[in-house]
Amino acid sequence: MRALFKPSAAPGLEMIECAEPTPGPNDVKIRVEKTGICGTDLHKE
Repeated sequence: MRALFKPSAAPGLEMIECAEPTPGPNDVKIRVEKTGICGTDLHKE
C-alpha cells in the first residue's frame, strides 16, 4: 500500500510503499477513501 511517511523531525514527508497492516484481535481495519493535509502539518517538526 502507499503511505505518507515522516522519516525525521524535519519539514517534509515521503510517499512510500509498505506492507498492509494486519489488525489484531481487538483492532478494526477501515478503508480510507479520502484524506487531506493542512499546510501547517507540513511545517511541524
